Amino acid sequence: MALFWAGIILFGGSIVQGAIGFALGMIAVPLLVEAGYSLSQAVALTTLAIGIQVAFGVWQLREHIPWGDVKLAALLRYLTVPLGIGLLLHIENMDANAVKRLVGCGLLLGLCLRMLARGQKARDLPLPISAAAFALSGILQGLVAMGGPPLVLWMTTRSFRANQARAFTKTLFLLNAPLQVLLLLWLSQTMSAHMLGTALLLTPLIFAGTTIGLRIGNRLSKARLNAIALALLVLIGLNAIF
Repeated sequence: MALFWAGIILFGGSIVQGAIGFALGMIAVPLLVEAGYSLSQAVALTTLAIGIQVAFGVWQLREHIPWGDVKLAALLRYLTVPLGIGLLLHIENMDANAVKRLVGCGLLLGLCLRMLARGQKARDLPLPISAAAFALSGILQGLVAMGGPPLVLWMTTRSFRANQARAFTKTLFLLNAPLQVLLLLWLSQTMSAHMLGTALLLTPLIFAGTTIGLRIGNRLSKARLNAIALALLVLIGLNAIF
């Protein structure tokens, strides 16, 4: 049953991710915890799913990767992801309901950061602020596999073309995934190599969900898709908290 629910959750999250370009981590982590997985297992499964999903996209977009920005962001995320994992391991020993509430709060925080990025015009930021955004992304990625919102907010300060923006986030997630999964395997008492096999077993569902999501995204307006996804994420976050 655990494998069944993991497949349903990652399939559904991949549909939303394929349609609007984000939200797999925001959907999967709270629901996997709700389904009985430990926080380490939920984060590892989600990280592997995102890694599987973006690998092909990075290869397709390799000519559009803004390496100058990626290098700084990747370095700071490598330094701060372990900090996020340390926080994860600390709160994982708490009461299960308390963990769910913290994950729900993290989801709503991520949504708030995502909403702040809407309608913002490109502008230059001082290096320390950019570094803080990348560091926060790394901590949230390590803690709850939701490192995307700070990156989205930071990208409002750059005049990235659509392909550059997609290449930037996908490359960072792909570079991040091996470190995060290896640290969880090494440090977490509830994480095992079995989770790696589970993620590989669910790879066809992840690709199928992504394909369906891309088709849905091509048929519906971006505004409507975003509204539906945000409403769904708010419900998931509130359900985890209450």
